[in-house]
Amino acid sequence: MSLTPSGKERRSIKRHQLQDYLKIYNRNTMRVMGSIGNISCNGLMLISSVPVLIGAVYNMRIILPDDDIGERYLDFDARCHWCKPDVGPEYFDSGYSIVNAGDDILDLVETLKNYFTFGEVC
Repeated sequence: MSLTPSGKERRSIKRHQLQDYLKIYNRNTMRVMGSIGNISCNGLMLISSVPVLIGAVYNMRIILPDDDIGERYLDFDARCHWCKPDVGPEYFDSGYSIVNAGDDILDLVETLKNYFTFGEVC
């Protein structure tokens, strides 16, 4: 996250903190990459157990909770811009911009706001 000298975020679109965690998978291997820490329609923060390569574009998949029509998922590509140790020594936080996704990402962000009951962060 980038801060201005006064300590304010430079991000133009507000991110929302998840009260629960939703897993992100590498869609090529279907291995869990980590859990969403926060998300907007343009990017996300991932919490993972291993560091990731900065600058790389990852093929990601979010598997949405089951509903009456069965399992649903959202595929997108995201570029990693930073990775740093989390406050918990066994985790890493990494920030991504979404570089290839359909309009479904907007629906996902709205759905996640409702499903996980986002809390505002000051």
